[in-house]
Amino acid sequence: MMPFRRILFPVDFSPATTAMVPYVSEMAQRFGATITVLNAFNFVPGYILAPRFDDMGDFQSVAIPYTPALHELRQQREAHLQEFSRTHFKGVVQTTRIEDGEPATVIEWVAQHENTDLIVMPTRGLGRFRRLLLGSVTTKVLHDLACPVLTSVHASDSALARPSEYRSIICAIDLNSEAEALLKVAAFLAQSYGAKLCLLHIEPSSNKHDRQHSAQSVSDTYDQAVRSGGGEMVEDTSVRVLEGATPEGIRRVAIEEAADLIVVGRGRERGNFSRAWSDLCAIIRESPCPVLSV
Repeated sequence: MMPFRRILFPVDFSPATTAMVPYVSEMAQRFGATITVLNAFNFVPGYILAPRFDDMGDFQSVAIPYTPALHELRQQREAHLQEFSRTHFKGVVQTTRIEDGEPATVIEWVAQHENTDLIVMPTRGLGRFRRLLLGSVTTKVLHDLACPVLTSVHASDSALARPSEYRSIICAIDLNSEAEALLKVAAFLAQSYGAKLCLLHIEPSSNKHDRQHSAQSVSDTYDQAVRSGGGEMVEDTSVRVLEGATPEGIRRVAIEEAADLIVVGRGRERGNFSRAWSDLCAIIRESPCPVLSV
């Protein structure tokens, strides 16, 4: 199927970032992955330039004219990063990188440079107003990169499930060209963790006959995805088709199924990407558990 071999973990040393450490460590150990622990040094936004690609497609960093004080500060940050990595990822293959530039752009550059399979990032849902927004860095990464991104629970009053205890996974799909790839990821994770799998499809409006037809289409697509990927069917698999708004429906089913993880697509194959993007942000914002967007 699709094991995660190269995990990128951008850190800013905040409590939200530290809370994601068990997820990164557990997945790295389970899948034999290498972790890149990344920090973006962006202390002087006025003149710091992000890494860039040249005309030949190669990557290169831009030399930054740091003052001695800023150079010393960068060295301290790099030492902090190395200590953070050693402390939290003992026994895991790891590398550390500190790059100059705006965080989202640095993350994108490193992800492409290292052929990253998975990015793990927290969201920032602190306070009543900020719960309505995702962090700007996470939002840009989700929008600009095709790489799978695992985000934390956004609501500040929600608890993270232990990553080694994924027992219930929801895969929310549209019946389009990206459905098969998404189902492969969900089936792979459910098999890896021994979790039950709920395949969820939501339609804005439908009747009983339409929902029955959609449920059969979901089952057929799932069967095709697993067979073409060379995997095995998840023994405990259910199919649910609902009528209504997508984010609210996913949240409701996640609560009913006691979901530990939600797997969703980015919606790039839909005709209206802006609508799909709005749905994705709302799904992550309201989810009672971590979300893996593919």
